[in-house]
Amino acid sequence: MAILHVPASLRALTDGRERFEVPGAATLRQVVEAVGRECPELAARIATDGELRPDMAVAIDGSIIEEGGLLTPVEADAEIYLVPPIGGG
Repeated sequence: MAILHVPASLRALTDGRERFEVPGAATLRQVVEAVGRECPELAARIATDGELRPDMAVAIDGSIIEEGGLLTPVEADAEIYLVPPIGGG
């Protein structure tokens, strides 16, 4: 199952939760939607208006997402990392 890792700077939005396990997601959009059901504040920090937020980088299995955004395919065992801007801004 895909795992979304939450950096320390965003854990206040998740009550300290470090990761979300997301079974059955085929795209990054489905990962964000699944996380949003449990933690809408974090999902809003990742994406808005159906697009990745420009102030948040996302890496899947070590590769930063640059094109395709939320339509990026996600493997069943993907490791997804959120990379907020330095300084948290």
